[in-house]
Amino acid sequence: MTGGRQPGEDWLCEEQAPGLWLCLGVRRWLVRRRTAYQALDLVETEGHGRVLALDGKFMLSERDEFFYHEMLVHPALLAHPSPEQILIVGGGDGGALREALRHPLRRAVLVEIDAGVLEAAQEWLPSVHQGAFSDPRVEVVIAPGEDFLPKHAEEFDVIIVDSTDPIGPGAALFNVSFFEACRAALREPGFLALQTGSPFLQPSELKAVIHGLAALFPVVVPYLGFMPLYPSGMWSYVLASTKPLPTAEEFTQRFLQRDLRTRYFTPAMFQAATVIPPFLKEALHSCPNA
Repeated sequence: MTGGRQPGEDWLCEEQAPGLWLCLGVRRWLVRRRTAYQALDLVETEGHGRVLALDGKFMLSERDEFFYHEMLVHPALLAHPSPEQILIVGGGDGGALREALRHPLRRAVLVEIDAGVLEAAQEWLPSVHQGAFSDPRVEVVIAPGEDFLPKHAEEFDVIIVDSTDPIGPGAALFNVSFFEACRAALREPGFLALQTGSPFLQPSELKAVIHGLAALFPVVVPYLGFMPLYPSGMWSYVLASTKPLPTAEEFTQRFLQRDLRTRYFTPAMFQAATVIPPFLKEALHSCPNA
């Protein structure tokens, strides 16, 4: 124990792998309740600001959420020459929505299965959503993403899947039928981005997603990012598209034209993030397009 805390004091802990725990000292419990879908904890911590956990898994902290949200959102939106209509599946905390609205969109639809997450985030996480839910371009739908998508064929330029792990209410967002629905909901050129877990502790999650998307998209690009709060600190994402990705120069030009102000993501960071280290190449060697 560090920081003067003693055993028996309040901690919010996540078992990140068998025998591996991460615990944060709690100054104040803000929300402790069970929603219709999952256990929700929202706390004020000593070192990470406010932290949201669902079913015992850390979703975000005020201190480091920008690492994740910027890397999830900006590659797909910069890959599109002029995104107008986008869909975010999940992301009830509003962080991905906040980043997406920094692009010149006409419409952003956020589909969240759990109204309890939205309610808690809007009340307790203003530093994360920064008023994004009140933007006139935003539509919020309370529904499972897998039920919403089949009703919206060829409607969106970009789809961002900001999901929990592939367990509980997030499990349906990792199967092939969901990927097929995403592909059908995109118009040309279409781009899909999603988080795919820890490539060090659970490389099978990334591998399964690449396999599922490769049959539907001609371009499937895994990429990595630093994420301090998440298991192992290394996180993975996948960007899939119906057309070739723009060049590094085009990414940079769009980044500058849209006057994006970021704290972690840059076009150069994204290009570096697509370089897969040997240990992960070995784990993914049988994946098409990886």
